[in-house]
Amino acid sequence: MARPPVRRIVTGHDDKGHAIILSDGAAPNHWSSEMIPGFGATVPWLTQAGVIDHVSDEDPASADADIPSFPAPGQTILRIADFPPDSDYPVEAGSVIFSEIDGHNEAEAGAEHSGSKHFWFHRTDSLDYAVVLEGEITLLVDEGEATMRAGDVAVQRATSHAWSNRTDQIARVLFVLIGTEPITAAQIAEQRRQVSRHLESA
Repeated sequence: MARPPVRRIVTGHDDKGHAIILSDGAAPNHWSSEMIPGFGATVPWLTQAGVIDHVSDEDPASADADIPSFPAPGQTILRIADFPPDSDYPVEAGSVIFSEIDGHNEAEAGAEHSGSKHFWFHRTDSLDYAVVLEGEITLLVDEGEATMRAGDVAVQRATSHAWSNRTDQIARVLFVLIGTEPITAAQIAEQRRQVSRHLESA
């Protein structure tokens, strides 16, 4: 089944400084899994770390752009992902997914406390805004879960997490991924303990 395209409208400026529509059409950078029916993603835009380019007409998310699965520090990625029902994934779903998206290190980091309760568990050094566009999906973390429906927003802060589609329909989710400096869950926990000790002794 072909994934529906994502219409992308990109604005810019002309040489007089007037705002213009640079392009309006299907976002050219998209990918569909060959192993998991319905699973895939479209990247309408991304930015590199540092000063954001508002001058050139260069398309950083062209069809042939090499876009990473996870952002580097300071980099942003706008991604719209389609998640098929969990029942549509193969038996070795975790291995297949993270091979396709080059995410074995992220999967290993995500498995530390999850107890293998879902094949999608992973952890990235990023701040992620997730907005459900269509369908229903459940966000799982090490200790808890929240079911999201169209219009719901999650703010995912470098936590170990998974996306579980327990329905019989594809869920489409928009992500804004913002790369952050590397920090492990153990380092976060230690810094939190240090703050608590400081507050107790104050």
